[in-house]
Amino acid sequence: MEAFPAEILSLIFVFASDEDVLFQHGLPTTMASSAWFKGMFGVWTLRSPNEALNVLQRRSYSTKRSIMMTCRAFHRVASELMFHCLFFNTPDKLPLLCAELDKKTTDPSPAWWSRRVHLTSYNPVSVLDRDNGTALCSVLRHCSNLEIAVLSIPTTVDSFMFLADTLCTYNKHTLRTLHVSVPISSLSKLIWMLASLPNLTCLHVALTSTKDQTTDEEEAPELGAAQDIMFTLAHLTQLSLNGHTGPFLEQACNWNFPSLRFLSLNTFHSDIIPFLDAHGEDLTFLDVTWPGPTRIHVDQAILRCPQLTTLCFNADWSFEGELTHERVHSVGLHGLKLAFSPPTSGDRAFPLDSMMRRANDANFASVLASGHFPKLERVRVLSGAVLSDLEKRGGPAGAPPGPYGYTDESEDGMKRWERWWDTCHGAGVRLEDCTGGELGILPGFEAEIDDEDDEDDEESDEEVEGSEDPGEEEEEDDEEEWEEYSWEYEVPPVDDDTSGVGELRKLIEECREMERSRPP
Repeated sequence: MEAFPAEILSLIFVFASDEDVLFQHGLPTTMASSAWFKGMFGVWTLRSPNEALNVLQRRSYSTKRSIMMTCRAFHRVASELMFHCLFFNTPDKLPLLCAELDKKTTDPSPAWWSRRVHLTSYNPVSVLDRDNGTALCSVLRHCSNLEIAVLSIPTTVDSFMFLADTLCTYNKHTLRTLHVSVPISSLSKLIWMLASLPNLTCLHVALTSTKDQTTDEEEAPELGAAQDIMFTLAHLTQLSLNGHTGPFLEQACNWNFPSLRFLSLNTFHSDIIPFLDAHGEDLTFLDVTWPGPTRIHVDQAILRCPQLTTLCFNADWSFEGELTHERVHSVGLHGLKLAFSPPTSGDRAFPLDSMMRRANDANFASVLASGHFPKLERVRVLSGAVLSDLEKRGGPAGAPPGPYGYTDESEDGMKRWERWWDTCHGAGVRLEDCTGGELGILPGFEAEIDDEDDEDDEESDEEVEGSEDPGEEEEEDDEEEWEEYSWEYEVPPVDDDTSGVGELRKLIEECREMERSRPP
């Protein structure tokens, strides 16, 4: 092992710890696929792309630790890997690493190898306060080669001021991806920070406010000298905005994004047309939504994006115009929380629910209408909550008959799914859920269907050996039964190994086994 080149070992360890995935500059969009997994109680649960990335980082750390514990040669080569990606699931851990880095006297610092810093928290009320913000800035000062900074915890005014100054001073030339949550009152500081980060390629900004505001009451902070400033982010390819984005969008109309291709807006600011007039000409991906009553004129927005290939919007909204585009081949639908659920008769909000379901049908019909999207290949239901509800109920819910035995098909989730499925099938369009599978295929039935297939094959072989005619009749009965239950049981094969490093993982398992078998 001593004679084995350290460069080869390092490359193997990098692939084994999934760093090729972790160091991708792009941020997950709403079209990124979720995945089913079984929890500790055997309950099927959806894992979002962002949560999958968190799990991958924890697994990567465990893999690197196992490599280091294997032998001295591995420890010497892999020690720097521990600092390639710094992942914190709580801001309280930041001061500990800060103290350790400040003690180091080696040149370069261990954090010189750090390319990704990821800070998150599973506490919904957690914020990056002044003390933890100071510790984070101290860590970032050591990360002179930082490329990706994902800071999903909301910052305060003080902590963001320190953070912006640190990034612009120590990481301005290397930083490519930035994910940050900023109070709307610090918008001016955010603008100056962006103007000082010329090499950004992917940017996500969540603008938060402590006030409960409606669309017309959106806070307009004082910008001072940052107002109407003009600058260029020549490499910015992906822009994602969340929250109180109105003032940001107004100012961004004066900026220059020549490489912008992906735009995601989760905002109740409905007037996005001026921004698209300035930056929509080369967009290929447009995602606009908000869970509230805001209605964005998507029918007018897509006219500003002639190169668009993927469109995502809230299907609960209603539009006066028709949705049409010559280049779009993928459509994602937000909302739809009532589309396949049981009717809420007897509830005060029932008329509004009925209007929402009709809006779902109208938007789906507009997307699938002949000539509206001539290159359409797939329609995806983006809500994980919708798919989780379908899994809990075992499929769409049917509407019970009324007092006269009449069933309103507009309130029947099963009828709606059948209509949508038949429409997509007739148009040659794939109807998907948020996992990328066909809508209606639920987890947990794959083993059952494989067993049924094996039994049917054995019975068919035996019947063919004895007599052909009875076998043909039995096969026809099986086909009729399959068609009756196809919605529930058709499950495509899933390839668990999608990383392309299966052989390297076997090597890591062998290393772990060596560590376990080593005498104390």
